[in-house]
Amino acid sequence: MLRVLHTADLHLGLKFTRGGYPPDLRKRLVERRLACLEDLVATATERQCQVFVIAGDLFDTPRVAKELVRRTAGILARFEGVVVVLPGNHDYAQEEDPLWPPFVDALGEGHHLLRREIPCDLREQEIPLVLFPGVCGSRHSQENAIGWVPGALASLDLEPDVRRIGVAHGSLEGLSPDFAGDYFPMTAAELKASGMDAWLLGHTHVRFPDRESFASGDEERIYFPATPEPDGFDCRHGGHAWVLEFDQNGGVAGESISTGNFRFRQFERAVSSEADLDALRADFSALDPDRDLVKLSLSGRVPESVFAGRKDFVRDLEDRCLYLESDLGGLLQEIRLDDIRRDFTRDSFPYQLLSSLAEGAPDPDPEALQIAWELVKEAQQGNPS
Repeated sequence: MLRVLHTADLHLGLKFTRGGYPPDLRKRLVERRLACLEDLVATATERQCQVFVIAGDLFDTPRVAKELVRRTAGILARFEGVVVVLPGNHDYAQEEDPLWPPFVDALGEGHHLLRREIPCDLREQEIPLVLFPGVCGSRHSQENAIGWVPGALASLDLEPDVRRIGVAHGSLEGLSPDFAGDYFPMTAAELKASGMDAWLLGHTHVRFPDRESFASGDEERIYFPATPEPDGFDCRHGGHAWVLEFDQNGGVAGESISTGNFRFRQFERAVSSEADLDALRADFSALDPDRDLVKLSLSGRVPESVFAGRKDFVRDLEDRCLYLESDLGGLLQEIRLDDIRRDFTRDSFPYQLLSSLAEGAPDPDPEALQIAWELVKEAQQGNPS
């Protein structure tokens, strides 16, 4: 039985500068990605995996700090089996390469960087496996890097019990968002026709197939592990990697393991009353204030008392999560004719303006009414007489 840990898209060196994260949180997010790699190595050792495969984008860019390269290689070198790393489209291989030569030097012997279109034969290391890499040599390409694989496989005389596994990085038709077709696009048909027992892929940050496990005999032989540590609000899962078992007949069984620490969550709520806010408070009470980052968007029309306390409400939620990014632009005060009659005399210009907007001709416009109400109130405060 051959056991492989399959991961991809760690993006070490990602700086998290696009959000409004405070510096201490950015540092934690950056450091967690290295800690995630340490956890993966420990898991691979505990599960007695012989091979640890990283299917691209170990690093976020080819020009990361040398200290990060050394730390990463040092973590991977602790694995007791064979480490195999494929350059992805973020950390692609180059002729004058600033990244991979020092990485290989720091990683040490017995491990493999798949930087050329040649089979990687592990039989000399007493592992019945030959890997066929689809190497990324640039950030973008409208052609994938796996066309050479069928011919190379046909030229080899491999024993029946030697597994043939492809490792590639790029988009998969029907699964990956690649509207311009410039992320090394692949199709399931060409992957399945390549003669491989399985394809271990990277680039798409979601798990495929999207299930917790599968037994040997399953027809699916194409795998994306997902990014192992969530990296933004477009990541809706908690981080995964595959532990795959290959039997002597080419059957594959797999288990998806949970790997992430931080969770990025999005709440989009339409509210109309204090009761709706109480329900949202209850949802936030279930969050982990040391792990959960939240993007909150509120919309709807609420009574004046609720609208006036909206900022205090958000401050209360901030204490219930690690980070909160809120958008209250869609939240409007419910302004009724009774409110207008209470605050303005019937013959005044504000009364006529606001009542016409509230009654709507032909349709009410809550947003216009809200803007007009706030402008009038501001004018009143500036001219109390």
